Amino acid sequence: MRAKTVIVIIVIFLLNPAFSAMPDLVCTNCKQSNDFSGKFCRNCGESLDDEYEAWLLKRNEQQFHEDKFISGRVDPPRLFTIPTARVLGSKDISLMGGGAFGVAEVQQSFLGTIGMGLGNIAEVEFSTVGLINNISQGSPSVSTSAFKIQLIPEDLFGLSFFPTLAVSIRSSADWKDVRSDWRALNSNKAFYSYNESTQRDECAVSSVGYNTRFTIMYGVATFPLGPIQIHSGLTLTDIRVKDMAVDYIWQEDNDVPEERQKNLIGGFAGFEIEYNPQTKLMVEIKTDSKHEYNLETKEIEVS
Repeated sequence: MRAKTVIVIIVIFLLNPAFSAMPDLVCTNCKQSNDFSGKFCRNCGESLDDEYEAWLLKRNEQQFHEDKFISGRVDPPRLFTIPTARVLGSKDISLMGGGAFGVAEVQQSFLGTIGMGLGNIAEVEFSTVGLINNISQGSPSVSTSAFKIQLIPEDLFGLSFFPTLAVSIRSSADWKDVRSDWRALNSNKAFYSYNESTQRDECAVSSVGYNTRFTIMYGVATFPLGPIQIHSGLTLTDIRVKDMAVDYIWQEDNDVPEERQKNLIGGFAGFEIEYNPQTKLMVEIKTDSKHEYNLETKEIEVS
């Protein structure tokens, strides 16, 4: 007889019913505690309708504060531009934006950030950042996405003086096509060379274009010192440039289609002082990458 193997799968559902404990109604006349379902005080016989209405009003107000869309102030996880080790609270949303305005005809793109907290230990962020270069007026904006997670959370082991540590990675969404502005080229003496035909120094470049993308990884620590919080961190940036095309006015054009890559190490630091819940003093300093076209080497140099 052939043996048969019978596999029995037992699925056990564990039900943990939770019942909301109803509060007692305290009679305002004699201070006697009564069951919530009671209509009259069991001590003095007074009606409990007013006590029930007061409880109902308080419950509705509490429910309103719990359900409303904006529940209070959210501390942003950055100063002006540098990040901190803070993260947004769970399901908190941060919206920030800005731009440069003035009388000069400078094309400065709008820069904005939207972030959302995840479980009080991490956050995701989508933003636009400015790309510093010497071939255009203003800074072209680049779309980026980022993920940050706390390695050492705030108030670890109940110690308020313990530093908070977080790491993050930010990357551009795609290759950014950067094109020069003639006014920027013509006003920059770095693009001038001696023209033998006219026997004078003239702008030698009519246009510069290239594609770039980058990935930034950083670690940041926040040190609480009473009302002062100090933030410091290091960055490792991977920058790639390809499809460089340069048109010269009287020289031979220079096209470099191959991709080039460079790693940069930088840092940032800052501090903030909270005078009251509505007022903060913030100071920061940081290093940033810059793209420069070098007329002598005929290449895009990243520094």
